[in-house]
Amino acid sequence: MLEEFLKDSEFASMMHRNIYDLLNLLIQKDIQFDILVNTKFVNFSPELPQEIKANFNPSVILFSLAGYSLSSVEISKDEIKFEAGFGPDNFASLVSVPIGAIIRISIDENPILINFATYSPSDSKTKQERSKQIFLNNPKNRDIFKGQ
Repeated sequence: MLEEFLKDSEFASMMHRNIYDLLNLLIQKDIQFDILVNTKFVNFSPELPQEIKANFNPSVILFSLAGYSLSSVEISKDEIKFEAGFGPDNFASLVSVPIGAIIRISIDENPILINFATYSPSDSKTKQERSKQIFLNNPKNRDIFKGQ
């Protein structure tokens, strides 16, 4: 029962909104914070060198947002982005993390939010295809896509 609830889309949406609102509040108040995120959903641009990535935990990464990283934060409904330096040479990269992939938010190592929802990225193309198929199931709508 618990596992089903943690995967429930309404619960995931509620957690997503809570994380988004809390991140915005922390950024607005210029409060330094940490985020613990699911490693497999983190993107780096440019990609980090393998010798740096080899030091990451395969399950989770802890990012501390302070100083330049905090001042570079951009947040949207779907993700948080920030610039950070990695390794001894401070290799610069833009970090992108889906909001739902944030597991915990902490201040001074004290958790202020824990996300128990199971995150799975939504594939918008799949949703669009399903929507198109539903639309095409109505014979009156099929002529609209004949020219494409």
